[in-house]
Amino acid sequence: MINKRRLEEDKNLIMWLNKYFVVNDFTLKLIELFDENKTKKEISLLLNISRFKIGRYYKKIENEIIKRDFYEDNINLKAPIKVQWKVTKKCNLKCRHCYLGELNNFEPSKELVDKILSEILNSNVMEVTLSGGECLTCKYIDYIANTLLSHDIKITIFTNGLLLNRFIEKIDTKYKDRVVINVSVDGLKNTHEQIRGENTFDKTISNIEFAASKGFSITSATVVNSINYDDIIDMIVLLKTKGVKHIQLSNIIIKGRAEKKLELSIEKQMAMKQRLLDLYKEHPEYEHIFYSEVPDEDGKRKVFKIEYGNSEFVGNDNWTCTAGLARLTINEDGRVYCCPFLEKSYLGDLNSNTLEEIWNTKERYEFLDFIIKSNTDRVCVAIKQNKEKD
Repeated sequence: MINKRRLEEDKNLIMWLNKYFVVNDFTLKLIELFDENKTKKEISLLLNISRFKIGRYYKKIENEIIKRDFYEDNINLKAPIKVQWKVTKKCNLKCRHCYLGELNNFEPSKELVDKILSEILNSNVMEVTLSGGECLTCKYIDYIANTLLSHDIKITIFTNGLLLNRFIEKIDTKYKDRVVINVSVDGLKNTHEQIRGENTFDKTISNIEFAASKGFSITSATVVNSINYDDIIDMIVLLKTKGVKHIQLSNIIIKGRAEKKLELSIEKQMAMKQRLLDLYKEHPEYEHIFYSEVPDEDGKRKVFKIEYGNSEFVGNDNWTCTAGLARLTINEDGRVYCCPFLEKSYLGDLNSNTLEEIWNTKERYEFLDFIIKSNTDRVCVAIKQNKEKD
């Protein structure tokens, strides 16, 4: 499915193959026909161009567009492509590793929800991540999700999964290709419940199965720590039997409720990377497994992936921080940040300004200048600063 936005005359921003590209009108037409599974002969007849030229055009698309990073185009976006919206500060759990710490249960009014929705819909945003707190505890979550989906906006839900079945029943399955559900799972039953509380594991797994059975794409998210370290490999095998498409692992951030004793040694983090590679050699069908913020041999913390079709590969993911460049975070109270982890990235308040006004403040450009100077080694600046404080 191609999601597209018009930037200007003969210039389009599209999301295709889960990546963003900037293309002209003719290239967009070629991509759309390809996505419709048209044959080269059919495309030739439709466009009145020889099959030989059509072949050359598609080769050019493959070499010059698909293999390039969207941000090489360095376009000046008039609004963010992606928005993370923290819809509530309520949560139905008190996880031991939560970097947010104690929450105040704040939930926005319907008036503020409508204001934020209006700003997103009027700003050509293409993708919204809904989080919290636990976003599924928000009484407006069904309304928010369905409104975004009906306006051709892709959504990602970050959830602990306990309320997922009720949410899925409220979403029309015709939108399922525009929804990614990211469910937190922190080990097998015993370790998961040590971290997240009693009677949480079976319900979470059951709801994952239910969502997958309805055709929704499920990604699992796990914070690797000293409690669940020995469970990770068996957990991945289990999740794959339950319909989880992608696995995401990250190391713990010592912030909020997370205690230092939960942190893994560098040696264990490196050993986990090798265990993932060994697992993937047995199960190359597991598609993508991501392990973020793990040290490489050069000592720098990076994002690693094990990728479908290349079972021998564990390497650097092509990650670039897009905070303030292509995405923003909106808090539950309407305050807007480039990065949810950095107070200095604050830009403004949707209670008093439009998203366009906030996007074009001098503070955003000052933050981008800060990121350029600080993020020289592809390491998350927020995590880097957290490490420097330790």
